[in-house]
Amino acid sequence: MTTTPTPAGHPGMFARVAAAVRDASKDPVLRRVAAVSLLGAVLTTAVLWLTGDRVSVVDGVGLPDGWLLLGLTALTCAAELTVVRLRHGDAVEELSLYEAALVVVVLLLPPGQALLAALSALVVASAVQRRPPVKAVFNLGTYAAAVSSLILVVYALAGTPGHMTARVLVGVLLGTLLFTMVNLGCLAQILGVVGGVSPWRIIRDEVRLSAYMAVGTVATGLTTVEIARHSPMLLPFMAMPALALTYAYRAAAQEAEERTRSARLLELSQVLAEREDLVRRFLLLVREAFGADLAVADLADTGAAVSVDVNAPTEIMTGPVPPYLARLRHGDRPEHLSKGLPADLRDLLVVPVEAGGHRFGTVALGSRTRRGRHRSTRDMTLLAPLGGALAVALRGAEHLDRLVEESSKLHAVVEQSSAGIVMVEGDGIVRMWNEAFADLTGISAAEAGGRRLADLLDVPDADDRARLLPVTPGSPKTAAELSIRRADGEPRRLRLAHSAVFQAGRLVRDVIVITDLTREYRAERLKSDFIATVSHELRTPLTPIIGYLDLLRTRGARMTPEKRAQALDLVADRARHMSRLVEDLLLASRMDDGQDEPALRTDLGVHDLVTLVRQVAEDMGGADGRVVTDLPGEPVEVRCDAGRTIQVVGNLVGNALKYSPAAERVEVRLRACDGRASVEVVDRGRGIPADQLTKVFEKFHRVEDPMTMSTGGTGLGLFIARRLAHAMGGDISLISTLGSGSTFTLVLPLARTDAG
Repeated sequence: MTTTPTPAGHPGMFARVAAAVRDASKDPVLRRVAAVSLLGAVLTTAVLWLTGDRVSVVDGVGLPDGWLLLGLTALTCAAELTVVRLRHGDAVEELSLYEAALVVVVLLLPPGQALLAALSALVVASAVQRRPPVKAVFNLGTYAAAVSSLILVVYALAGTPGHMTARVLVGVLLGTLLFTMVNLGCLAQILGVVGGVSPWRIIRDEVRLSAYMAVGTVATGLTTVEIARHSPMLLPFMAMPALALTYAYRAAAQEAEERTRSARLLELSQVLAEREDLVRRFLLLVREAFGADLAVADLADTGAAVSVDVNAPTEIMTGPVPPYLARLRHGDRPEHLSKGLPADLRDLLVVPVEAGGHRFGTVALGSRTRRGRHRSTRDMTLLAPLGGALAVALRGAEHLDRLVEESSKLHAVVEQSSAGIVMVEGDGIVRMWNEAFADLTGISAAEAGGRRLADLLDVPDADDRARLLPVTPGSPKTAAELSIRRADGEPRRLRLAHSAVFQAGRLVRDVIVITDLTREYRAERLKSDFIATVSHELRTPLTPIIGYLDLLRTRGARMTPEKRAQALDLVADRARHMSRLVEDLLLASRMDDGQDEPALRTDLGVHDLVTLVRQVAEDMGGADGRVVTDLPGEPVEVRCDAGRTIQVVGNLVGNALKYSPAAERVEVRLRACDGRASVEVVDRGRGIPADQLTKVFEKFHRVEDPMTMSTGGTGLGLFIARRLAHAMGGDISLISTLGSGSTFTLVLPLARTDAG
């Protein structure tokens, strides 16, 4: 290669040249081409230096040296143009009679002229075949190294005796074998990079065939030399061995191509079955199976052509449909085109992609002018059913996509449904268990899959267990209600709506939609319990009021003043109790769970919280002394409503006594810190579940299950207490451990903080 210096006034040119050199040095193919070219140059120089004064190994054929050189150059060029292409994946090995011609050239010409004839013929053949520059340079370097090796061995063993001897035969045989090994080694380097395999693997696979071809090359070359020297008239008959050798090459190439095609067709059957990245993988494998340079798919639903080119074997390109392919879009039979094609295509094989009366488009295979081979009728016979198979796969992919889409929608509906959905097979095995039902039962879908429904659900009642699968062939759609226990022990009431499928009287599957009725059942029980509780709470003070009023009306005149005053005090006390109860109900009715307390009226003032708490403890502790206090020795003045504060603390202490065992004490502690006073009411009761901690302050909420409730109450105490605390500028908080007890804390602002 000749380079022209760049003028000093253009430094950017040097930078671009340097960048191009750096980029080329990173390409593994270009690095190997450069190494082979350097090897060829070194060996060529060695031949010219070591054998510069040598003459031909054997005597010529009586022609002048100039004509002999010209004739052998033409012969070598013709031999190189007799090409049989052997594919190695996306790389191509070209087999020719070039080696046989080289034997003739090396024996009949001096070393320098032999190199000139061999390399000149190669250059001319590369130009005629329009080989890419990189490939032409690689071939020139490879053959320069191989021919130089052949010449050095022949002249080292045979010398220049002028006639055929045993040493000449041995030299030619060994030299040709070395020529073959050098050629195969250089070729394996390039094929290894292009195909992504080890060069040693390529050498191991090809060495036997190359050795056989080397022996055939020697036999053809030596025979041709001897006939040329002694019986030139018989030279035309040497075409027969050459044709036989070419046929052997083609048979080897066809065998290799059939192996490749069989492997690719096997892969293709798997691709069509898997249907993943279908079109691209189909084009890649079809192009390789048929040894094509270009594979194009024109699919009607895309409006564009998808192509895979040998120049970019791992990439897929999408672009406008070529005109030569667009006009065949609606053809109903395979077409073999050799006219009306772009300049870079020699021929094109086009087959329809059609199945079940549905036309998807066409698939085409093309060969390039300078390297492709003509398509045969056999290719068309094989490719046509592959187009149909692609259509079947595309149609199946469409159905699969629609099925997946519908399944995804159904899955989304099932998973996002607020109702539980379960599908069981005829033997009661769970096959589907959605998230909503997992939340209802506390059992995940992963735990439920493959197990029997009856084994998964904890149904305490035997009659309820019988209603798990109540469907029959006569009643495939039915509903049943039953009670279960969650994994954490919480009871639930469920409604199961069944929709079953039977075949020959046998249950195939049952889809069950589950509705949680627990809240409704609890609401009904709470309503009944609330009415009963309020009735009881009203009747409790009303009964002594009526009794004492009747006593005073009938016997009041005969009662002593002390007895009469005592009766009136009791009536007044019960009336006040009844008034507070009614007031609580009215107060609760004016307050919402989600709003603050604008409707509450409080008479705020400065009061000693120690005195108020002690009064509650004395009133509620009774003679049994269950309420234990831990109070400061000095007053703790807070800003509050004294009556409301006693009501709040009394409610907290009353709850603690109600939900604690009779033998357990309730502790009441008072602390002042950071401008606030805290009253803690600690019990040793059964505690409150974590999911109930915020709900206990809701209106009418009871921690107990309505179905197993063992304590009385309206469910308004804590609701009203927190609202009253908020109205006085404070709050009530709760800490509870299930099975260990609870701590309610009333916080109120200190009076001095408020005054300051």
